[in-house]
Amino acid sequence: MRHAKSSWDNQLHSDYERPLNERGKTDAPNMASQMIKKGFLPELMLVSDSVRTRETRELIMPFLPAISTQFSATLYMASAQTIIDHIKNTDNLIDTVLVLAHNPGITEAFYDLAHVSIDNVPTAGVGCITFEVDSFKNIAPHNARLEYFIYPKMY
Repeated sequence: MRHAKSSWDNQLHSDYERPLNERGKTDAPNMASQMIKKGFLPELMLVSDSVRTRETRELIMPFLPAISTQFSATLYMASAQTIIDHIKNTDNLIDTVLVLAHNPGITEAFYDLAHVSIDNVPTAGVGCITFEVDSFKNIAPHNARLEYFIYPKMY
């Protein structure tokens, strides 16, 4: 998932410090609701520690009350490989992971993981990829399947 729409109103904020704007505050819970309707129930959320990803997480948490969260500075503006490495290092007792991060890494991760050609994951966009593996260490495009890709303007 990409973070929800952020605000550019305060020029004193660094990119890392930018909060969500009003649209982002509406889109995040709406997308969480759509994930639930599709049966997406992550056990773990890997989250960039930026302000906008933290705020997005807070807005989707009421829909995912049983989920644990790991914040990571390395997911802030992470490359696709860094995102994939985070997934591959997930404990195998976990079956479902939600990564909440930024472009361009999140868009590139979709392509690298499942050859999903998306020009740009929109803000609050969510994709679900399943892997037929016993261990997260073994995820690869040949065992990946895109279940869905959704974003706010679809709803």
